[in-house]
Amino acid sequence: MTAIRETILAAVEAALNATSALEVERMPSGDPARFPALHIHDDGQSQTEAEVYASRQTLALSIEGFVEGSGGTAAHTALNALHAEAVQAICALENPAANIEVIEPGDLRIAAAALASARRLAFSQDFAITFAHRRGDPETL
Repeated sequence: MTAIRETILAAVEAALNATSALEVERMPSGDPARFPALHIHDDGQSQTEAEVYASRQTLALSIEGFVEGSGGTAAHTALNALHAEAVQAICALENPAANIEVIEPGDLRIAAAALASARRLAFSQDFAITFAHRRGDPETL
């Protein structure tokens, strides 16, 4: 069987692959090669609630988005569009029947690559995804 958290991460990756991003990578080892790009970072999880037979966990994710543009306004507009696409794609996964109970977008950070060869902007958006599993068995509900 597959761990429930892996199923959730695979669903996030598939949802982001359906966006306009030319590159989607989970746990990347470097900077994007193509733009726009979305990178998925697994930030671990914490136990939210425990019952006799079940545990609820909150999976922490960060999605980084990267765009290039000819100028500040163009790049910023593209960044905001990519951000909206990513948030919509991930929040659409919320489905208690599929064991994704709650998806909460968290903090958003924006950054500019001041010394890059092209005008590049990036965002990092945090998400908290709550799911349940059988206590002591992260593969079974």
